[in-house]
Amino acid sequence: MTVAALMVQLMAAGGAGAQGGQAAGRQQGDPGSVSTNLSALKGEVSSLSARFKAARERRRLQAEKEKQEWEREPKTSASPGRE
Repeated sequence: MTVAALMVQLMAAGGAGAQGGQAAGRQQGDPGSVSTNLSALKGEVSSLSARFKAARERRRLQAEKEKQEWEREPKTSASPGRE
């Protein structure tokens, strides 16, 4: 799923299969374009990785908070009429 999200980000940003200025630049064989594109791709991967880690940490904290709230709720018996 992470790879799919990365591909969507890249395509939306104009890289990885997008038709346009970057595709034309690659076809011309510009000597610096490969390293420039690779550097840009590494930057995008790093950015997405950081965003993913932050989202995962937010979700972990939210789950921990929900668990604590659930544990604080008063416990009721499963069948109150059978006492």
